[in-house]
Parts: sequence; C-alpha cells; structure tokens
Amino acid sequence: MYRTMRPCLLFLATLLLAADPSWRLKPISQWDADDAKQLLADSPWVKHVTPHWLPDLSRSQREEGGNLNEGVGSGVGLEGTGVLGSRRAVAAIKRAHTRPEPLPVMVRWESALPVRMAEQKAGETIAPTLKSDDYAIAIYDIPTPKQGNLASLLKGSAFLRLYQKKEMKPSSVEILRHDDETATIVYLFPRSVEIGKREGGIEFDAQIGRMWVSEYFYTRAVQLRGEPQLLMPTEGRH
Repeated sequence: MYRTMRPCLLFLATLLLAADPSWRLKPISQWDADDAKQLLADSPWVKHVTPHWLPDLSRSQREEGGNLNEGVGSGVGLEGTGVLGSRRAVAAIKRAHTRPEPLPVMVRWESALPVRMAEQKAGETIAPTLKSDDYAIAIYDIPTPKQGNLASLLKGSAFLRLYQKKEMKPSSVEILRHDDETATIVYLFPRSVEIGKREGGIEFDAQIGRMWVSEYFYTRAVQLRGEPQLLMPTEGRH
C-alpha cells in the first residue's frame, strides 16, 4: 500500500507547489517583471468585483441631499403618463429604471508594500502617487463620478470595517479622471488604527454615485513571512 500511496502523495505535492505563484516563492528583492505582473493581476491585495446599482432616490431624498439630479432614473416620456394605455405605461416606467449591468472594476490595496514594489518592477504607469503614509485602497476603471459627486461626498460614503471595531472612515479621497470617462478613486484611511494579523476579514465598502462597491481582504492572505503587508514603510514611501 505504501508503494501505491507514495506516487499519489508526490503528485499531490507537485500540484500544491505548482499552485503557488512564483512571487510567493521569492523575496521581493528577487521579483522580476513577470512576478510583479502576476501579483498585480490576481493576488490577495488585488480584487476584481462587479459593482451593483442602488435604488433610485425619491425627490425628497434628492432635495435633502442637495442634488435633484442624483439617483434619478431617466424620464418615462408620454407613454409613462398612461395616456397611451396602462401596459405601455408600465413598460415605459420599467425601461426608465433599467440600467446596464456595471462592468467589473479592480479594487487594490494600494499602500501595501508588495503592491507598490510590483508596480515599480512591472513599470506600471497607471498607479496613483500616494501623498500620505496612510492605508490606501484604490478603485480602478469605475465610471467617472458626475460633477455633483465630489470627493467630499465620496469620503462620507465609504468605510473599512474590522471585526468588533468601529468603522474606519477615510481621511481623504482623490478622484483621478481619465479620458475614457472612467476614473481611479483613491481612499486614504488613518494609519493610526493598527490592522494586525488577527483581524480576520477587512471589509471595504464605497458608494460612487448610485453604484456600490464592496470587497473583503483577509489578513491571513495579505501576509509575507508571517506579517500583514498593508503599508509601505514610512521611509520607503514614494
């Protein structure tokens, strides 16, 4: 039986080793461009998520928020008034509130040392410049917020949630607008709140216009050599 099991165990061990990406098997100093691109494409610090739509706001809610155009569906036209029949009215109202399925976006723990080093080694040009030493999470390729949805509003509708701890609100938000009508939005959270290896899951939530983005990061996964990697060393910030 031993002779039968041994090849199976060797095969299983080979599969487990093959499943480990190359960047996990080397020190950061030995990463090459391929290692860096692997990490930036799919790793515990890099998530791909599809936002979901929030319901349209009522007129009173829009008035309370100070923006009558925020969170309102398209017009229903003449059909929606019922003049042309109830069926056409129902269809017009449904059509007015139907939105295209949002495209996936990338959520990246931007301040993590492995991410920043991978960006350098991969020669990535889209990475935002971080202007503080705080935790930074970036949403890439999100439809550009309308003029009324300024950084101050985005700041008030995002948070990090740690298990059995008070929600962390961002200290600042930066919108980097692109020519293709998308944006990179960078959320900075206070470094003064320590995120340790025993935190478990870290939930990130953000509202952009009427879109909601939500993702989890797990401290057991975002580690190298047994320590969570969520910040650049202060002396190594760029």
